[in-house]
Amino acid sequence: MEPITEVQSGKLMGKLNKTSNNFEFYTFKGIPYAKPPVKNLRFAPPEPPLPWEGVKDATLDCNICAQFDKATSTVIGAEDCLYLNVYTPSLPSSSSSQLPVMVFFHGGGFLFGNGTDDSAHGPDYLIEKNVVIVSLNYRVGILGFLCLDCKEAPGNMGLKDQVMALKWVQQNIKSFNGDPDNVTIFGFSAGAASVEYLMLSPMAKGLFHKAIANSGSSLLPWAKCERTRELARKIPALQQISVLTDEELLKYLKDMPIQELIAMSMAVIAASIWKGGIHFGFVPTIEKPKDWEPFLSKPTYKLLSDGEFTKVPFMSGFCTREGLLMLPLAAPLFGKVVNEKSFAPYLPFEVDRKDEIDAELKGVYLKEDKEYGDDDSYAVDFYTDVDFLAGIHIALSMIAKSNSPVFFYEFAYDGNLNYIKKKMQINRKGACHGDDGGYLIKSEILKGKLSENDIMVRERMCLMWTNFAKYGNPTPELNNVISTKWEPVEENKIKYLLINDKLTMKINPYEDRMKIFTDLYREYYKL
Repeated sequence: MEPITEVQSGKLMGKLNKTSNNFEFYTFKGIPYAKPPVKNLRFAPPEPPLPWEGVKDATLDCNICAQFDKATSTVIGAEDCLYLNVYTPSLPSSSSSQLPVMVFFHGGGFLFGNGTDDSAHGPDYLIEKNVVIVSLNYRVGILGFLCLDCKEAPGNMGLKDQVMALKWVQQNIKSFNGDPDNVTIFGFSAGAASVEYLMLSPMAKGLFHKAIANSGSSLLPWAKCERTRELARKIPALQQISVLTDEELLKYLKDMPIQELIAMSMAVIAASIWKGGIHFGFVPTIEKPKDWEPFLSKPTYKLLSDGEFTKVPFMSGFCTREGLLMLPLAAPLFGKVVNEKSFAPYLPFEVDRKDEIDAELKGVYLKEDKEYGDDDSYAVDFYTDVDFLAGIHIALSMIAKSNSPVFFYEFAYDGNLNYIKKKMQINRKGACHGDDGGYLIKSEILKGKLSENDIMVRERMCLMWTNFAKYGNPTPELNNVISTKWEPVEENKIKYLLINDKLTMKINPYEDRMKIFTDLYREYYKL
């Protein structure tokens, strides 16, 4: 007998699954959490889902959101994509108690990716720790982040989709034996930046109770853009069409066939000039609200420094060699830093005193020891900081000033589940951006034989992440799996857990590098 449950919009039929350890759980896939954002709703904020009659088959894969697929150079997915999956160890019964809920936001630079393909985002590892997992799609690229400063295209539609999904969780998760009063949001990369954005948005307040950001922050140069209108205006220009007003531009973009819209948006991103490392163009922005409720209307640096965010237990971290991501994504730019051994020209923002700052940067990067034996370690470290660590560290420091507990980690383990290195075939030592994901989320591309250390690291991480979701503390007790207490950050002391084949508490990661960037960010934001 297939499992059936009822949500506000109607009844759902799911199926019973098993992990490789024979742990049984229920899967409900392709559940609509918003009305399809098609036709006149293209670029509009999400609207509540429509009800259905009878029992909906929730065993089938749904559409992913329309996007460009680099592997095939084609547009894949569809605009009708606002669906989520729920995985639960148990359904409500007189003998069951509600379980903690973990809501997963996928990465992909706000331009790529999905949350509903469970061959890439399997719940198997985490669900064995008795939590309910929710994973969702949100609009990406121009469909999710076009901003024309009007109600019909206000910007941040993809983040508003996430808020709509969290509202759905509040209204419906009891039907899957989830506890609506114990919801943890988590994600990697753009999913982690989303987590921080949700903490900063008044729109999401009260919809979650804990937050985990793996390698992402709203402060990162690739996670924000004030030029989406300028980018969008280049689309008709590429086709030699004159569009004078925003109203004309909106109509033009709404009327474009989806394949053409996505392909042209990718062309204008590729042709644009930017500062820093990786770049995705159509991403979150600061709205200028008139007659609509904004997701975000102030700079995130200011919100963080003023303590204007939802105060919940927070966990954040990074991978030691995040900058290896530049090799598949932006090799020519990476090569310039390698060859020139100069850093200031490649910072993500304009700086005064360029020569003086370049001398400071050379002082830290060119003197770093070559732990990994690479001749280009200094470039890996520089882009680790530019694209990830600097913003993550600065945001964490500001969050810790007015919020507790806050936990920080560095992931340094190099094993057979290092996700991005395997996916992008980066044949280098160390933990690349996104490599920690393979130890929390099951992916079919990670099929190799696992060592004892791989299994232990995975077990530790799944235990710590789900402990945090349950109790707000990743190490409530020590045992033979976790023998080190993960201590929280203190206001002037960044304590952090180094996750390798062993667990070690340390203080103030990469202090010289972080001091330079803290000063640069402060100068850039003039606060």
